Amino acid sequence: MISCPKNTRLRSEKHRRNVASLACVKCGLQGFTQAAHANFGKGLGLKACDSQLMALCVNCHRHHDSGGMNRDLRRRQEVQFIDLTRAELIARSLWTPEIEQAYRVAYEPLKRAAA
Repeated sequence: MISCPKNTRLRSEKHRRNVASLACVKCGLQGFTQAAHANFGKGLGLKACDSQLMALCVNCHRHHDSGGMNRDLRRRQEVQFIDLTRAELIARSLWTPEIEQAYRVAYEPLKRAAA
């Protein structure tokens, strides 16, 4: 069962596997996708909430995390890539109410920071 009490981050191995099963939302490459966490909202060894995952291939994931882009551009891309990943999972009926609940809590601060 997936739970997301207030102030905790969703952790779901099944959801991470579902994200990794998609094509890369940046370049479209299939078969090499990773469930990439947003860089916003993580630190001190903590990953962002699993509801804030992006389907990125190995190369796009590496570039996103260390590509030398400025913070504002990275945040805007994270919002875009998370939305594309979410839409694809919804289309495949792989987006659960528990993930949506966690998404709504974690997404608003990211979206405000990207604006």
